[in-house]
Amino acid sequence: MTMVQLRPGLLMAVSGIVLFLVFLLVHSGHLTVQHDASIGVLVATDREDGLIQEVWQREQARPGRSQVLYGVMIDAGSTGSRLHVFKFRRNSEADIKLVSEKFESIKPGLSSYADNPDEGAGSIQGLVQIAMETVPVAMQRTTPIALKATAGLRMLPEDKAQALLDKVQRVFESSPFLVRKDSVVVMNGLDEGLFAWFTVNFLIGALESKENASTQGALDLGGGSTQITFSPRDKETLKSSPEGFVRPVTIFHQTYMLYVHSYLGFGLMAARLRMMGMETEDINRSPVKGSLKSACLPAGFQGAFEHSGMEYAVSGLPEGEAGFWACWTAALAMVSRKIHQPDEVRQEPFYAFSYYFDRAKESGMIGDEGGSLKVSQFKQRAEEVCSTPLPEYPFMCMDLSYISALLQEGYGFNPNNVLMLRKKIDGVEASWALGATFRMLS
Repeated sequence: MTMVQLRPGLLMAVSGIVLFLVFLLVHSGHLTVQHDASIGVLVATDREDGLIQEVWQREQARPGRSQVLYGVMIDAGSTGSRLHVFKFRRNSEADIKLVSEKFESIKPGLSSYADNPDEGAGSIQGLVQIAMETVPVAMQRTTPIALKATAGLRMLPEDKAQALLDKVQRVFESSPFLVRKDSVVVMNGLDEGLFAWFTVNFLIGALESKENASTQGALDLGGGSTQITFSPRDKETLKSSPEGFVRPVTIFHQTYMLYVHSYLGFGLMAARLRMMGMETEDINRSPVKGSLKSACLPAGFQGAFEHSGMEYAVSGLPEGEAGFWACWTAALAMVSRKIHQPDEVRQEPFYAFSYYFDRAKESGMIGDEGGSLKVSQFKQRAEEVCSTPLPEYPFMCMDLSYISALLQEGYGFNPNNVLMLRKKIDGVEASWALGATFRMLS
C-alpha cells in the first residue's frame, strides 16, 4: 500500500474548478446549461438528479460540515486496476486543496475476467476494502466512489464488458460509499486525454497562471489505447486539425482550446499483438492458433504473452531475420498515415507517463524519479536492445521500436524534442484519475 503525503508548501489551491467541471459535464452530455437572467450567470442542471447530488448538496448545506473531503477513483485499465483515494481540504467553496493520495494497484486488468465476471468483481472488492480502511468511517457515506474502465473493456464484446460492469456495480452498492447508477462505466477516450492534461497542469501549477503558454502537453500510453492532449498556441493548428480534435475548456475563468485525441488499438499491449499480425478487432476476442512471430523478439525466442485473460504463444525469427530494422519496419507500418500529425508538437513541451515512463526506466534511460529524454533516445536505445537483448525483458526491442515510431512517425515529434517522463508529480500519480475525481466531486 502506498500513501503519499504532499509537502505543506506544495498544497495546491483550486480556484474556479467548478467552471472546468461544468464544461466537462456539458461536453459529455451529463449536464444541460440554462441562463439565469436574474443573476447573469450560467447555471448547470443535472438531467439525472441522483443520489450523489442529493447527499452531496445536503452535506454542503449542513452547518459545521467537515472541511475534509475524500474521493475514491478506480482506474480499470487493460493491464491492471489502480485505486486512488484522494483527500482534500476545503477552505472555502472556491478554495480546495489536495492533501494526499493513497495509491494501490493490482494485476491483471478487469478485462482479463471477461469469462468470469464474479472473479473480476472480487478483484475490485479488495481495492474497495483498502478504500474503506483509508476513509474515516464517519465520512464514508458522503464519499463518492467510481470505477472507470478504459481500452481493455472497450475492446471486449459489449455483452462481456457489461457483465463485468454490472458485477462491480453490485460490489459498490454493498459498500458504505456514496454510489449512483453510473458509478461504474467505460470511460470515453477523449475524457482520458482531457483529465490527464488537467492532472498534469494542475500538479505543476500551470493552471494558476493566466498565460496559456505556461501549460504543458500530456502523452499517455496505456495498454489498449494512447492519448495526446495539448493547448495549441498557433491558430493554424486550430484551423487544420480534423473535426472533433479541438474543443474549448474553461478553467479558472480562462478558456483553453485543447487539441485532444485517443487512438484505440494503439496502446502498447495492443500494438504488440498487431505487430505480430493480429487485427485490432480480434484483440481480446478471438483465440489464435499456432504461434505469433515477430522480428522484434530475440532470434530463436519462444515464449508466451498474456493480455486481457488470453495467452498467446510467441516466437522470434531465425538468426539473420530478426533485429532492429525489421522491427522498425513493422512499427512504421503500424503508425504511418494512421495518426494525425499536428505541426505544433515540434515546439510544444510535453509530459509523458504510463508505459512511456515504464519502458524508459526499465531500459535504463531514466531512474525511479523520472527524467528528461530526447525523442531520438528511444530509437537509439531500441537499436541497442534489439542488437543485444535484455534477458529479463524479451519484448523491449519491440516496445521501444514502437514507442519511437509512434512519437516520431506517428505524432510527428522532432527527434530533438525533449519529453519529461514522470510516474508521479509532487508525489501524486500522473494519470487521468485526479481530474476525473474533481469532476465526480462536482
